[in-house]
Amino acid sequence: PRRSCATGRGARVFRGEPGVGIVPSLMSHARVLIHADVRTMDARRPRADALAWRDGTLLAVGDRDAVLDAAGDAAEVLDAHGATVLPGFIDAHQHPTLTALYGSRARLTPPRGTDITSLQSAFLAAAKNVPPGRWVVATDWDELQLAERRPPTRAELDAAVPDHPLMAMHYTCHRALANSRALERAGIRRATPDPAGGLISRGRDGLPDGLLIERAMSPVESLARADLIAHDADGFFDQLEAHHRALLAEGITRVVDATVPLDVIELYREAERRGRVPVPTIMLPVSLGGYLEAPWDVFSAPIAHGTNGPLTVGPVKLVFDGAPVCAMCLSVWQTAGAMVGALALSLRQGSLDPVRASLSVRPRVDVDGKVRTGLTLYPRAEAERVVRAAVDHGFMVAAHAIGNESIDVVLAAYKAAGPALHQTRAPRIEHATFLDRDLAARLAYAGVAVSAQPHMVTLPTVSGAPPVPGIRFMALRWLLDAGVKVAGSSDHPVTGFAPLDGIRSAVTRRTVGGRTYEPDQRVELDEALVMYTRAAADVCGCLTDCGTLEAGKRADLVVLDRTLSARTLDEVKVRATVLGGETLYGGVIDATRAT
Repeated sequence: PRRSCATGRGARVFRGEPGVGIVPSLMSHARVLIHADVRTMDARRPRADALAWRDGTLLAVGDRDAVLDAAGDAAEVLDAHGATVLPGFIDAHQHPTLTALYGSRARLTPPRGTDITSLQSAFLAAAKNVPPGRWVVATDWDELQLAERRPPTRAELDAAVPDHPLMAMHYTCHRALANSRALERAGIRRATPDPAGGLISRGRDGLPDGLLIERAMSPVESLARADLIAHDADGFFDQLEAHHRALLAEGITRVVDATVPLDVIELYREAERRGRVPVPTIMLPVSLGGYLEAPWDVFSAPIAHGTNGPLTVGPVKLVFDGAPVCAMCLSVWQTAGAMVGALALSLRQGSLDPVRASLSVRPRVDVDGKVRTGLTLYPRAEAERVVRAAVDHGFMVAAHAIGNESIDVVLAAYKAAGPALHQTRAPRIEHATFLDRDLAARLAYAGVAVSAQPHMVTLPTVSGAPPVPGIRFMALRWLLDAGVKVAGSSDHPVTGFAPLDGIRSAVTRRTVGGRTYEPDQRVELDEALVMYTRAAADVCGCLTDCGTLEAGKRADLVVLDRTLSARTLDEVKVRATVLGGETLYGGVIDATRAT
């Protein structure tokens, strides 16, 4: 604190200078934030100008005088100078596990990965410090970002890393590259059949060419993960805590880790014991054999479904289709319309990428005359069986489903599971990326919540993607209008995890190329804020603790650097993040920065 002044009420007001944090009181005094634009996200009282908290709990939210009275004469009073205060943001679907295990290795995003040669150089550099026999891991390659517009071959991978097993994860985390040593370790040979729900890409001679799609990547990924856990657990702890500090810097006070294999649950528990998990985390368990596999082993594992610490176990995660090629079902006219749109977009952009993207989904005409794409990881009968097993073992369910075909499969499985699936809260669908109005209405009727990722509109593939007649990408407007609970999330590392970026994308639908993609799916600013606060807490089952600013709830809040409005949305930043009453990022608002 630089200076204080009396308020005439016996309380002390502290005003900080730019970037100066407030030193917590050694006594359990209340703290009050006044002159704030408080957006409570509570429909009963949506706005206030002050709030107070003590010992990690909100004491009062309302007008200045009432809040000061509730806080008492000994309260420390902070001045927000008109800046917006929101409930702490909740990311309902991201992947801290993948970030901590793999993200600090060799990242292959441009400008590091622009062609096959640059990928080879990155692999070679990553292998230099890896002991003999250990795995080399890389992430985030994208064939459409490479000059060759294709993945590297097995021979090219071997040329870069001949003496170590190599796994390079696609930016979607739904396919991987593996060199010869990795394929040998995983037992993937010429005679190895494609797994159900997976594809081993092969050359003309029938030999695996190094590209493993969907469940075909599970043996390689599980071996690489086990190697990293066995030899670099401390690295995991360091990267996990660093990632959590980065979450706090973006105003995130609760996160859902949507992919936590059984061995990583134990690693998480140890990180918790060491105090390395600052942001409360909900873990969605997946199979030890791979996060795309059916989680039969999860159902019989001795998993505690809740703790008193920052870790809780949430719904079991089921993956129903792939990415970037998801399970779609289109009519012939929809397919024709998409192809015409791809040609028009190619002419407009002067690039064949839209046509390449349309052909990469490998459309096929089925016996019913429908055009289908992608892999379905769960046939309908198996889908019903695994969802029923999850419910019988006391789990809620979160189902990854991107394409309209896979969403339909999930809805059928949820219906077959009956009322028991809804006993605690609404079952979830992760993504629900491509749907029509009818499917949005069916989701609402079934009482299914959606965890959506608005910032995916900025992915390069979206900028070059033609619209499909009658189908929308990330159809937020249709979902909200139908009455579906929609939680905001990032799916990081697929996109960045800053909630303000997701909110901007939900409101503007701006692509990386600057155009507005499917403008009829834009939402209002207040609707987008709800998605990352109250709705996310509701979908994640923690609305009694957080998600709104109400007396009695946890003091989880984010302070912005100015008053938030449609006019300031592009420039606004997080100034401070308060978690459980403690300021874990940033400091007091500077009056000169408020608007």
